[in-house]
Amino acid sequence: MIGDAERTLMSTIERRLVGHLKDAHALQEHAEAALSEMLTAAADEPELCRPLGHYAERSRAYTRAIEARLHAHGSSPSIARDAGTLLASVLEGGIGHGHRDPVRHMRDAYVAVHLQIAAGETLRRLADRAGDGETAVVAAAMCEDAHAISHELSDRWDLAVDMSLRARQAPPAGDGR
Repeated sequence: MIGDAERTLMSTIERRLVGHLKDAHALQEHAEAALSEMLTAAADEPELCRPLGHYAERSRAYTRAIEARLHAHGSSPSIARDAGTLLASVLEGGIGHGHRDPVRHMRDAYVAVHLQIAAGETLRRLADRAGDGETAVVAAAMCEDAHAISHELSDRWDLAVDMSLRARQAPPAGDGR
């Protein structure tokens, strides 16, 4: 039989887990916005668009999976948290839309992916402690994919700089200037 102390601990872990699920949902929304901006900036670069497009699809699937986990815990995404992160994304990406440097889009996508990793790692550990294996599996998969796209982005910083220079009509690397 579960004692009061154990019940209180589980209730605390459950509340924390739900709070972190809501955070993860908001960060997923933010990452999707940052990836969308990067995809727009890289529309003419299949080397960058292809992996970003695949990741954006998987990211949307994780957002839906997080929503399902929230519902399983009798909760739903936080409108305030989602709105806050989406507003931040709009402000980051929308000011001077069409005139932002592709390197800045890349930076924002890279940061957003690392926020997803941090959220997923925390979520997985909390889910394990709460005995929620389904959420732990979602969080682990989310982290694995985020790590993979992080490496893809890391390998393409030179491409982002070249895109930026082309956008500004500057010579690419190796032109001796």
